[in-house]
Amino acid sequence: MSKKHAATAAANGHISSHGKAVVLPPNTVRHLAAGFKQQWKRYRKYLRRCQNKFSESAVHGSRVETRRLIAVLELLRPFFKRRLLDQAGTALKRHLDTFDDLRDTQVQLIAVNKLHRGFPAAEDFSRYLRKREARLLRQTRKRVRRIKTRRLATLVSEFRSELKKWRSTTRVTQANALLLKSVDAAFQRTWRLQRLIQPKHTTTIHRTRIAFKKFRYMIETLADLLPGANDKLLSAMQHYQTMMGEIQDAEVLLATFDQFAKKCKGEPRAAARLRAELARRRQWLVRVYMDAAHQLRDFWPENPDTPISDKALSAELRRSATTLHTRAQN
Repeated sequence: MSKKHAATAAANGHISSHGKAVVLPPNTVRHLAAGFKQQWKRYRKYLRRCQNKFSESAVHGSRVETRRLIAVLELLRPFFKRRLLDQAGTALKRHLDTFDDLRDTQVQLIAVNKLHRGFPAAEDFSRYLRKREARLLRQTRKRVRRIKTRRLATLVSEFRSELKKWRSTTRVTQANALLLKSVDAAFQRTWRLQRLIQPKHTTTIHRTRIAFKKFRYMIETLADLLPGANDKLLSAMQHYQTMMGEIQDAEVLLATFDQFAKKCKGEPRAAARLRAELARRRQWLVRVYMDAAHQLRDFWPENPDTPISDKALSAELRRSATTLHTRAQN
């Protein structure tokens, strides 16, 4: 496909790929408008469930539906006012942050409980994590009950009105082109960060995972309309994200163990052996992901991209390191 042909395809709601094109059907925006309404209902339903009956499954459901609502908003970003969209994103991110420390601790407990037989220090570490989990359960339950959605509901109402105006005044091809541009931008960001991954610095993998997660949820939102977005692709994307997520979990676990080791007066050699095992597992997970990192190119057409600056990358790494340290301290 020539550059001229590719540009024409993009202008008509296509993204070119090796002579082929990703094409969205004419009813895409209408479908997304209905999906947005439905996702907003699901978000409130699962939040209320979590507030009324706090449990592990309720927390998981609320987190998933929050992320999906964020993905719909990101996909529809070209149609909304940036200021209002940022306000909604901040509110939803604050909702997700409510669960982070509790979720991390519960994942850590599962991992450490498997090490009791070979590592005596794991029992003391598990007791430390169980106490932490009990404290975080109380805190998180209170914080979840304080989450309010009135302001967010007002923003969603404005977004739906904006979307209705766009549908009545914008050509289908133009609207579809904007949607594909949103998906492509999310992929390009992931692609740039993935190419800059440094295995010794797992924060580079973590930043790639955050970017990929946004891209993946966009694809899921468009799955019924996007050619090739079948169950096999969606499953492969989930597995790809999980590989990176397990590395982040291992990194947070190590940071938490280091905090535990400073407070614990147990046998130093036993603690050192357990830490070495946790570090070994982290490095193994990094190798597994790096062997499969190239699979990213299978999830979306490759397009020419611009490199991310060293300054921008350094800023991303500092933010990731700060987040990791904060989670370990809590």
